[in-house]
Amino acid sequence: MTQIVSRKFEPGTTGWSIEDLNDPQIRRAWSNGRFEIVEGVLTMMAPQGLHTVGPLGRLRRLIERHLDAKAQGGEMITEVDVELRNNRIVRPDMMFLTADQLRRQQTLEDERGITAEDYCPILVTPTLIVESVSLTHEDHDWITKRAWYAEAEIPHYWLLTAHERRLDCLELKGGQYIQTVTGRDEQVLSPPLFSVLEIELGSLWAAKL
Repeated sequence: MTQIVSRKFEPGTTGWSIEDLNDPQIRRAWSNGRFEIVEGVLTMMAPQGLHTVGPLGRLRRLIERHLDAKAQGGEMITEVDVELRNNRIVRPDMMFLTADQLRRQQTLEDERGITAEDYCPILVTPTLIVESVSLTHEDHDWITKRAWYAEAEIPHYWLLTAHERRLDCLELKGGQYIQTVTGRDEQVLSPPLFSVLEIELGSLWAAKL
């Protein structure tokens, strides 16, 4: 019997694709860190700090309360891989899938025979992706991922920059992202994606003690 040998899991190496993540050993190493596949290159992501994940979590809870109050449906999802292309696998900090998109995701999983034991990224196009911008890694979110998400036709892209106390909401129009609303510090934003949602930015920057 021929023994299948897993390739070496080494960030910076090339030739990676989503098929590699079906290998249990590779998937185990992948799950133990924060990685992406960038144009076939295995890439390690910068770690998140407390002052970055805190505002992101508070934004998520604010949106979820709004969805529940309006019975709008859909789900906010954090830290799950999205297949943009065969050799471009990203792990957004947060995303929103509508109820229809969740049903479509399940249909695609069934069609591909994906089970709970298999590697399974998001296969549909999310309505919204939110990236928490890390200090010194601004270009990756503002330039690189902005271009990727526009190419993937993701309708809404938000950038939460906690160290600047700032939130930028972009909408895809004509194949490019246009800033629809932006604010910082204590301002109140009303993004067009969620009906009558008001985001009091001051509530994102510090936890209530």
